[in-house]
Amino acid sequence: MFYSVSLFYKSERTDDEEPLWEERIILVSALDEDEAEAKALQLVKKNEAKYMVGNSVSVAWRFHQIERVFLIDDDIQDGTELFCRFLKDSEAQSLLASFE
Repeated sequence: MFYSVSLFYKSERTDDEEPLWEERIILVSALDEDEAEAKALQLVKKNEAKYMVGNSVSVAWRFHQIERVFLIDDDIQDGTELFCRFLKDSEAQSLLASFE
């Protein structure tokens, strides 16, 4: 079976800027939800990164948490649903706002 796993990463900065968040959804092959979560946790550290912005600001992306694990019931093909969630109006408006 396949699962999509929604991961949250958070930036850590050495300046006073507000941190950014990243939601990353990955595909995991597993026998059950627990195994899918365990596999995802093994993969998350590989995606952490650290870099410099300009000459003085350090930015590090750190894994924060697994938001949810979603079973993909169908064979994977065009149009297969990989992830879904319900949103409050304020959440949808926030996601639809341009990123600046």
